Formats: sequence, C-alpha cells, structure tokens
Amino acid sequence: MAQVINTNSLSLITQNNINKNQSSMATAIERLSSGLRINSAKDDAAGQAIANRFTSNIKGLTQAARNANDGISVAQTTEGALSEINNNLQRIRELTVQSSTGTNSQSDLDSIQDEIKSRLDEIDRVSGQTQFNGVNVLAKDGSMKIQVGANDGQTITIDLKQIDSNTLKLTSFNVNGKGAVDNAKLTEADLTGFTKTPGANGNSTWTKDDVTTYKSATTADLLNSVANGSKISQTAPTIVNGLGVNADADYTFDSTSKSYKFDATDVTSANALSYLTKGGSATATVKIGTTTQDVIIDSAGNITAADDNSQLYLDTTDNLTKNSAGSPPAASLAGLMANTNDAGTTGVMTTITTADKGTLVTTGAGAAGFKITGASISASDMATALSGKDYTVTNGAASYDVDAAGAVTAGGTAVNLDLDGKLTTDTEKTVTTTYQEFANGSFIDDKGAALYKAADGSITTEAQGASAATPDPLKALDDAIASIDKFRSSLGAVQNRLSSAVTNLNNTTTNLSEAQSRIQDADYATEVSNMSKAQIIQQAGNSVLSKANQVPQQVLSLLQG
Repeated sequence: MAQVINTNSLSLITQNNINKNQSSMATAIERLSSGLRINSAKDDAAGQAIANRFTSNIKGLTQAARNANDGISVAQTTEGALSEINNNLQRIRELTVQSSTGTNSQSDLDSIQDEIKSRLDEIDRVSGQTQFNGVNVLAKDGSMKIQVGANDGQTITIDLKQIDSNTLKLTSFNVNGKGAVDNAKLTEADLTGFTKTPGANGNSTWTKDDVTTYKSATTADLLNSVANGSKISQTAPTIVNGLGVNADADYTFDSTSKSYKFDATDVTSANALSYLTKGGSATATVKIGTTTQDVIIDSAGNITAADDNSQLYLDTTDNLTKNSAGSPPAASLAGLMANTNDAGTTGVMTTITTADKGTLVTTGAGAAGFKITGASISASDMATALSGKDYTVTNGAASYDVDAAGAVTAGGTAVNLDLDGKLTTDTEKTVTTTYQEFANGSFIDDKGAALYKAADGSITTEAQGASAATPDPLKALDDAIASIDKFRSSLGAVQNRLSSAVTNLNNTTTNLSEAQSRIQDADYATEVSNMSKAQIIQQAGNSVLSKANQVPQQVLSLLQG
C-alpha cells in the first residue's frame, strides 16, 4: 500500500461505513418512534402498495359494519311500529267479537265503533309519523339498500311497505252500520289506465281518455225527444191512430197535454164514435142549427141528456128533445149524421164540441160526413199507431226520418243517442279526465277539488263516504293481522342477515388488519436489536475513524528519518 498524505483512503472508507451505519440506525429509530415498518414507499415499495389496499378494505369494511348496524336499527324501528299497529289490531278484533253478540244495544255498538275508529286513526298516525333519521318507514312502499361491503353491489335490501288502514283494507271498517267513514287518500297506484306527465317543481299531470260508443236511437228515443210544436208527417198519410182517423196534414205535439193535435175530414160516424168514446163515454155539447144541448154519448152511440142522463130523441125538425111523444127515434151519433146530412136538411150543420177531443162538424158528405178540428191523440197511442210505419219527425230545425223497420236517420245518416240522452249523428265520444298531482302526493281534479279513494275503489271528491257494516269483519281483521305478521317476519329475517353480515365483516376486518400489520407494523424486537447493533458499530466506527485520521502522520516519520 502506498504511503501518501494527500488522500487518506482509510479515513474515507471508515467515514463511508459510519454513514451507512448511521442510515441503518436512523431507519431503526424511525420505525421504533412511529411503530411502522413502512414509513415511506422507499422502505418497501411493493409492501406500501399492498398495505394501502389493505387500508381501503379495512376502512370500507369497518364502515360497512356500521351501515349494517344502522340497517338493523331501521328494521328494529319499523318492527317496533308494527308491534304497536298489531296491538291496535288485536284490540279492534277484541271489540269486534264483543260487537258481534246480540246483547248489545245501538248505543253499545256506537261506543264500540268510536273506539275502533280511534284505534284505526292511531294506526294511521303511527304509519305516517314513524321515521328513522328523517325517513318515513311505513308511509309508502319502497326499499332501502344497505351497503354491507367495501365494494360495489355488496348490499342487503330492506323492503318497506305502507301500512295503514287503507292498505290493511280497514278504511270503512264498521260494526254498527251507520255514520260516515273517511275516504282514503288517492295514490298513484289507484290511477289505473292514466298516463303521467311530469311537470315543474315535482308536480305531475295525469290524463285518461275514455271512448264511449253511442247506441242507436230508437223510435221511442226519438218520440221522447220531441218539443212543443214538433210535427209528425207522412208523404201519403196512412197512420191509423187506433181510432180509424187520419190527420189531413201533420200531427203537432202539445207539451202541456202530452198529446198530438190534428185535423181530420171524411170521418165516418163509426170512426167518430170510436174516437169520441175511447176509454168510456164522452161529454159534449151538440149544436144543431142554432139549438144547443149538453149531452153524454156512450160507446154504443146513444145520446142522453147531461143534466139528468135521460134519453134524448130527434124531433121532426131534427133537434134534440126529451119529449118522446109520437115515438120519435132515439138520438144517436149515427142518427145525427144521417138526419143533418140528408136532402131535407141541407145547410143545417151539427157541431159536437168536446173539452179534450176537439170539435166534430157534419159536412153533408154522406157516409163520411164528419170533420174533426182540434182532435188529439195521446203520445202513447201515437207511438202505437206509428209502429211499422214510415214517417218524418220535425223537431225545431232538426228533421228525422223513420222507416218501417224503426231505423232513425237524419239526412241519410244513422241517428244515435249520446251520453246526455240527446239525439246525434256522432257515433262516439272521447272524454278526457285530467288530474293534477302535487309534489306532496295529493291530487285535485280539473275543477280544483281534492280527490279521494272511496271504499269501493272509485275516485271521488267526497272526503267521507257512507258507512255500512263490514261483512265478515273478523276475517277482514285476521287478514290485516296476517299481513302485519308477514311483514314483521321479513324484517326479522333481514335483521338476522344484517347481524350475520356484521359478524362476518368484523371477522374479515380482524384478519385483514393482522395481515396489514405483518406488512406495515414494526417488529420492536428486531428494530431494537438493529438499533443496538448500529449504536455499537457507530461507536466502533468513531474510534476507528480517529485512528484512520492519524495514518498520514505516520508518513511524516519517513521525512524525519
């Protein structure tokens, strides 16, 4: 080895070793002071990445365990509310059994019903006000996902249901059969067939089109629609009105008497008699020339005095008389017509005036020698007379044709009956129902009235409906209790799942923490040993460095020699 002064290689080597030892001692001290084997990525690059992934999993699983415990609390809160609802249902069932016995007075039943209503109100209150951290758990159907893992998709779902008097089908539950019950709140589930259109601020519009096909109008529909002054006519009058008397022109409807007015000529005495005495005898005033007489005409055509019902006769001047001297012929309708129409009495007219069947005047036309003015036929008789006939009904500006088969048309188009019972040539009508839903879940109709669901499922604006005794009330309550039990069972099952999840999460977290500790935590026995070793080496190095620094001085001894 060369003897030099300028470079002390032994000192440099010693210094380098001392620096290395100081680094080892610093690492040991750092690990002992932090408790960690890995304090930075340089300590163990791969180990740092692995330990960091362990940290993510451990923190995620720890939070997942807290989530699962929160889920257990949700289920327990919900089940506790269901327990109270069940208690109320059991009391209602007890009261229902009490009400079913025949020893109760109406007052007793009313008192029982009052408590039942209070219990149902309490069920609705519990349903609407039971919350967990601000979330209603019984107010509507829904689900709540509980994150029970450190990764996506690792969830357990808690199914929540709306439980109130409506969903339990007890809204109109009644044991006394009187009074009123509150109709249920309308929900989206009740709007079958409606289309929802979302709007601003959480509001929505619901619409439904109902198409109604009109039925064909019948002759009865047509005749029932006529107004005062409406006319019935035929191209060639062939209507036989049940009396053998046909109108000269139109039959005109009179709304006051509910009958049709008409005039007729060439009426035979037989037809005139049938017309006058339909339904019994007729009271009339007979005027022959200038002589008048109040008479009664019976169904056989005999004429008697109206004041005393005595037989009347036709005297030699063709006037009516009570005098039977000389054996004059008894007065009859046929005799009046024959005498006043014969050659010997030309120009003498007989007028028969009635209160409700118009006026009959002899015309001197022989066998068909009567003319009727202001005649009338009842609406029912008219309908009978028109059966199987062709005719036209003019009702104001509208005109309708009827054929012999009874088909009703207007201008060649079939006539139908609309929803209001009015005649129309339209075949159908589309009615659009529109409801408005607000963000809070309430509904109104297009007139602004609040909407409810009645006991029969129909939609109504009435807040209350009539109450009737509930059929099979105990079965209804048993069904309600069974639905509560089923829901509670599902909550119990989900609590068990969540408890199992918590146990598994805690076990996994423990094992992951142990694995992370082996990678990341400092082994104090090892690090204390390393530090002690480094301290001893440091002391020895310092001593050796002192001696190495003295080596160049030994070279001076060569110069002194």
